[in-house]
Amino acid sequence: MQGERYVFDGLNDLGGLLRRRAKDIGYLAIWDRTDRVSEDMLGRFDFTAEDALPYLVRDSDLCDTLDEDEDADEGEDPSQNEEEPDDEGDSVARDLRTFGRQPGPADFAAAAVRWVRDVAVRNMAGDRLRRFRLKIYLPKGARVLDTRSFSCRDDDAETTLVAHQVDPMPDLRIPSPSFEHVEVASTARGMRALGDYYAQWGQIVLGSVGQLQGVNNAMLGRMHVQLQESRNQVDQLVAAILTHRAAEAELAEQRRSSDRSDDARTQLAQQALTQVGEAAKAFLASRGVTPELADALGAIGQSPELVATLNDPDVRVLMHDPTNLKMLAGLLRQAAAQSKALREATPPTANS
Repeated sequence: MQGERYVFDGLNDLGGLLRRRAKDIGYLAIWDRTDRVSEDMLGRFDFTAEDALPYLVRDSDLCDTLDEDEDADEGEDPSQNEEEPDDEGDSVARDLRTFGRQPGPADFAAAAVRWVRDVAVRNMAGDRLRRFRLKIYLPKGARVLDTRSFSCRDDDAETTLVAHQVDPMPDLRIPSPSFEHVEVASTARGMRALGDYYAQWGQIVLGSVGQLQGVNNAMLGRMHVQLQESRNQVDQLVAAILTHRAAEAELAEQRRSSDRSDDARTQLAQQALTQVGEAAKAFLASRGVTPELADALGAIGQSPELVATLNDPDVRVLMHDPTNLKMLAGLLRQAAAQSKALREATPPTANS
């Protein structure tokens, strides 16, 4: 049997590890590291139902059930059971129906162990011993969760080689050289390496596109936030401008109201003074004071010093003497004549 023929070293606790970390695992990748110089990537197993179901339905009980169903269907007319080939989605649905339920993380772990063994066996290529490296990644390859190195040994490799050996000297003839096995092995290795390189290139492209999309999404998010902040700042600026203009309009209206009130009070004061002046003139006229004398009294009243001098008792005694009054009148006429002569002698200026 194949399980007895191939012996694995380093995979004893792989199933337990995968079951414990099943919820954190994104996918597994396996490399052939027999040649230390160049390691070849052999495949990738995603922790999804699509990759796990083919290995889950290979269970012995399920396979027996499938064989019985096939035997039961042999008696039917083949022409009635002819169906078109199912595509990948139909294959997954058929495997899901065969498995009987939706697989979970524990099922993914069991299928991953079977996949690792299957990939290692399929890549033995007749060698007795090959070494492999298994890497467990987080979703989207964000980080390597764990790394395991294991080996696969084919116990029947020597028996197969001995069975196919030819007697070195059957009849002392040199056998004709054959390069068919070399060509087949070289072609298979080259095609496998080419497929692995294409898979690596696809992963690099997908990873780069994902990173660019992430950068683009982050940049769009920052631009959206900045645009929203700019709109808020514009709204605040507009509100501040409107508040300032409203305050200016209110102050201007208050100033205009104050000016109108001052003008009204000034007009009222002028009217009051005019009425008081008219009343004073009427009063003085009733007392026998002429308008000219009223003007003189008004001029005298504007000088506090002159009023204080006239109120002096000694000055009043002198003013009762007609001779002193004549002398004062002469002095005033003389001063008025001198002032007139001085005004006439002085040439008028440009401003005047």
